Amino acid sequence: MTRSASECPEALRATTRERVLVLGICLGLIAAALVTGFVLAPRQTRILLALMAAAFLFLGKFLPLVAIEEPTFSFYELGLVIWAMDTFTVLLLAYSVQGLYRWRFAARILRGVQDRAGVVLEAFPRMRRYAFAGMVVFVLFPVSGTGAIGGTFLGVLLGLHRGRIIAAVCLGGLIGGMGMALLAERFGRAIEGVRDNPWVIALLVVGLIAAVLALNRAYRRALRRRTGK
Repeated sequence: MTRSASECPEALRATTRERVLVLGICLGLIAAALVTGFVLAPRQTRILLALMAAAFLFLGKFLPLVAIEEPTFSFYELGLVIWAMDTFTVLLLAYSVQGLYRWRFAARILRGVQDRAGVVLEAFPRMRRYAFAGMVVFVLFPVSGTGAIGGTFLGVLLGLHRGRIIAAVCLGGLIGGMGMALLAERFGRAIEGVRDNPWVIALLVVGLIAAVLALNRAYRRALRRRTGK
């Protein structure tokens, strides 16, 4: 059922005191935010949790586009949500991964993520020369697999210290989230005159989904072409 934590990358190793402190602060902030939200703004909190789940599962950094039709949150508020999600993800992963490697199922998933990060590095070897900047660009790129989790393991393979990995993921999440918010705001203004037409909106949604899928396919084709895998 369990296995040794020795497989954990050296860059992500931390003392028990560090792990307890950082994880305690992160989980405490999340719990405090949830309690405050459900007490002061329960409806908005439920909507936000649903949007965060959608962002984690498939929307990714395209989350600010939701504000075009769902005005509960602004484009830039949703951009900050992306940044917060990436920040908490890298902190929780960086300080819990050592324990996760003790569990066979979790270790298998983590090794898979690390292998995919290795494929990215093999496909784009120049990232080694510009490790920090390359990680920032990787994280902000709006394609499935290039977020905080993949970025964390890419940073490990690039030989970055945990502190620099966390900083790069946070910066990439901020630039990616706010950049997508800016694009979403401009796109929303461009379609202002047709927002009440359900057929136009449906076509735009289908087009967006097609664009996301095409971007993912192009990214994966580029990896296969460069690595021969």
